[in-house]
Amino acid sequence: MKVNTISLNSVRLNTIALNHIGEIRSGGGGSKPSPIHQWIREHVVFYYDVKKQGATNETLKESAYLQDLSGKGRRMKLNNFLFAEMSGVGGYNDNFSNWKTDSNNGVVKIESDSSIVMQSVKIEYRGVLYQDSIKKATLKCNITGITEELKGKLIFKYTDAEGGKNITLENGYFEFNSSEYEGLSGWYGFTSKQPIDNCNITITQIPEYPGALVTDGVDDYGLVENLSSGVKMLFMTVNPIGDFNISKMFYSQRKDPIVINPFYIFTGGSSSIAYSGNRDGVTYINGVLNKSIKYNELFGVKHIITTVNANVKPETSKAPSFFWEEGNTKNYCSKLAFYNSIAFNSIPTEADGFTEQELIDYVITNIIGQ
Repeated sequence: MKVNTISLNSVRLNTIALNHIGEIRSGGGGSKPSPIHQWIREHVVFYYDVKKQGATNETLKESAYLQDLSGKGRRMKLNNFLFAEMSGVGGYNDNFSNWKTDSNNGVVKIESDSSIVMQSVKIEYRGVLYQDSIKKATLKCNITGITEELKGKLIFKYTDAEGGKNITLENGYFEFNSSEYEGLSGWYGFTSKQPIDNCNITITQIPEYPGALVTDGVDDYGLVENLSSGVKMLFMTVNPIGDFNISKMFYSQRKDPIVINPFYIFTGGSSSIAYSGNRDGVTYINGVLNKSIKYNELFGVKHIITTVNANVKPETSKAPSFFWEEGNTKNYCSKLAFYNSIAFNSIPTEADGFTEQELIDYVITNIIGQ
């Protein structure tokens, strides 16, 4: 019987999330439920965390969902993602599946789009894993498996305007940016100075945004399932990738794209305060009420957005969409590194025994900031 690993992991994560949201330790070694803990359990709508889910491009290719770690059953369906390069988990600069191999020159095992294993080199100085020089590449890799016997033999070969060049490979970090070399010709790639009958050299690309889901800004978006209306309180950890994100949608739950209310998270002009689309609510950046930080100051900066709006109603909202506004033009698709998000259907009042700010501080410290 085949075991559904993804489902089992989801159940385990849901249990962890629910059991560890909010215990406050009292003096004397005991513990008691926190009112914040109880409130979160009652009012949480969904909770996504790419890293805590253990999501990889390979698992998401099999099942294109971010699991709802709250246990409420509201998965996020991921649409149009490649789950490779800069459209998927981690964000990689290249895709080894697009590189060339030649079994006459050596044996390479493609572990994933971002990882390969060189197992032999049959002919010296011939490409084992290589790319045409007309193709641009930016490689940032970690190399392991070069033994004492193999030291000095493995190379990265290329030809530029000055002629053929070899970079001797060692265990550890390796980087190659084709745009830094003038007059590249032929091919560039991994090979050896002499035949190697048997080796186990792993070359793994290093992600630009570890623990994040990266969107391409073209057509990637996520849609929350099993939810017909919006939330009143949303936390979202993101890193907007570059100046591309002017006039882009990070999140939306408004029913009518023409109507501003109830709220959406949108970047306007570079001179505007982050984030627009919440005119009758408030927005916090990293737990601090934002009155001065502008959009462009947050480009390339990992931060936590907290949007609060008590005026959200079922009749004026719809199922939330992430990274774009479903039904609107794709010009609004954002280019983000998305780490996590948690949402609630209420906002705390004095009767709950804690303030809005205390809840925000708690969620950031104990849930999404971990």
